[in-house]
Amino acid sequence: MLLPVTVWLVTTFWQEAKLIDITEDGRNKLELYRSNLQGAIKEHEYLPITLASGKRIIDLALHADPENAGAVNIYLEKLAADSGASDIYFMDRNGETLAASNWNSDASFIGRNFSFRPYFQQAKSGLTGHYFAFGITSNVPGYYISHPVRPDGTNFAGAMVVKTHLEALVQRWARGSESVLVTDENGIVIISSNLDWRFRDLAGLDSKDRPRLIASRKYGNYPLEPMPLLDGEWPVDDSPATLSLGPVAQDIDAETREQATGTLQTRPATPDKTTYLVTASTLPKQGWRMFLLTNKSVLDRSVISAGVMGGAAHIILTGLIFIILQRRRAMLEQLEIRDWSQRELERQVRLRTTDLMNTNQRLAEEINERSRTEDALRTAQAELVQTSKLAALGQMSAGIAHEINQPLTAIRNYAENALKFIARGNDETANRNLQRISELTDRMGRITGNLKTFSRRPEQDNHPVDVPAQMQMAIDLALETGRAGVENITLQQHGDIKPVIAEANQLTQVFTNLVNNAADACQNVADPEIDISITGGDDRVIVKVNDNGHGILPDNLPKLFDPFFTTKPFGDGLGLGLSICYGIIRSFGGTIRAENRPQGGASFIIELRYEGPGEIAAENSISTPDFTAAKTPAETHTHLADHHDQG
Repeated sequence: MLLPVTVWLVTTFWQEAKLIDITEDGRNKLELYRSNLQGAIKEHEYLPITLASGKRIIDLALHADPENAGAVNIYLEKLAADSGASDIYFMDRNGETLAASNWNSDASFIGRNFSFRPYFQQAKSGLTGHYFAFGITSNVPGYYISHPVRPDGTNFAGAMVVKTHLEALVQRWARGSESVLVTDENGIVIISSNLDWRFRDLAGLDSKDRPRLIASRKYGNYPLEPMPLLDGEWPVDDSPATLSLGPVAQDIDAETREQATGTLQTRPATPDKTTYLVTASTLPKQGWRMFLLTNKSVLDRSVISAGVMGGAAHIILTGLIFIILQRRRAMLEQLEIRDWSQRELERQVRLRTTDLMNTNQRLAEEINERSRTEDALRTAQAELVQTSKLAALGQMSAGIAHEINQPLTAIRNYAENALKFIARGNDETANRNLQRISELTDRMGRITGNLKTFSRRPEQDNHPVDVPAQMQMAIDLALETGRAGVENITLQQHGDIKPVIAEANQLTQVFTNLVNNAADACQNVADPEIDISITGGDDRVIVKVNDNGHGILPDNLPKLFDPFFTTKPFGDGLGLGLSICYGIIRSFGGTIRAENRPQGGASFIIELRYEGPGEIAAENSISTPDFTAAKTPAETHTHLADHHDQG
């Protein structure tokens, strides 16, 4: 209900304030236009005064012979060109023109009598004349400034006249955004930024004065039609006013307008009615009035915007008040609910107390039953421990069988090759095979020795290990065992590869397992390839074992490192190899993962840090010798052909 009142108050206040601002701004702009107009008039006001006292003009006034007149004509022509004045001419005491700057043109003033012009009458009476009118000869509007010529300082001998164009000023105003006009002493618009308003009657001429002014040709051929005033009145003083103007009928032919303005312009269609805020000012020296018209739509749009913002502010304020009242009401309701909840809580406490007393009695009865249950639980726990030991022993036995299977296979192959080398007389190679058999038996001894420590985890002898050397041993073992699928193995090294903290035999066991798995994956491939890369970084070594086999099913990737999980046929594996590798790498403080390659095949990635697991590295750092970093050739290739001597 208060919204319309608020909007009305805001719009009323804003309209009054904005009207004051527009009026003040209009007066400031009007003062600038006024200064601009007076500056254009005063630009040549000094010329007639200066020329009236010049020797050439005085001599011509005293002796009007053709020779003096010719010299003055040339002088005035040059002076008009230099000063920018439209015309400069001298008339004798009778008003006849003796010399003029346009003496050499078709519209020359020479010999013409302008004694009827008011500016001549003003000069004859001893004053400096000011007059705006169309030229009788040129039919071009201009502002005339005259001054009497007195050779002896007393007697009138002629008048010096300068005509200046104001059309440049009119064109500048027409290009501006404001609507401004100037009326002369007769109320006729002589200067306007709107060219259609020029030479129209603003004050309302009397029916007797209009024919007289038209006949005087002061305003050229213009019929002095009235301004299209629809509402309001023109201000008679400096107070602002509001009025409405309609469109101006095009009642002046193009030739007349071209003579008046020097240009022809095509204007867009104007609205049927335009309302203006009018500010007026007076030029007392010329007796002119100047008006600045500001389109009232500017004020209307501002008032509408203010009303919209006031209404929006009113809605927001009332909305905030409504929200505050609603929150207060909600808070009161919450207080009432809390009081009710408190009373309900007390009632529930009383009920619960009664229930607790009954429950305590039942608990006392259950304690005896629990004592009997605990005795049965202890017996079951003892049986479960025994069962767990048997299960662990079975799992460990399966793992040991898997670990011993690889060395046994290698020992068999080395022994068979050694017999063949002895038969050939190649004792050096046979001795090397026997030495490797000895190393494998030592490894089997360490594996079986773990059975003695079933009750506790054995300590690892971690020390700096050369990763490329251990990988090369694993590759040699895979090649020498003649395993299918290892015809083409490539080992590449990149970067600065430093030793890592690990146990050498266990690391070789991991590498051997991965190489064998890659070989198994490439058995049914036309061109099997195993690509191994070792890359040294700032804090770790990355080992990648890649094959071009058939890859790993996406469903099997999360289960690869689970114990007893295998994709091989029944009897070919126990599913403990990758699980054991996972545990070994984690004990070194590293990580192992598997993924499928985009071009086909699988990739196993191992990351080992140089410092190894913190506690183990610290314990073994004193007892382990320093290893120099392995040399890192750009690329090392190992192929089956490199071992033809051991074949």
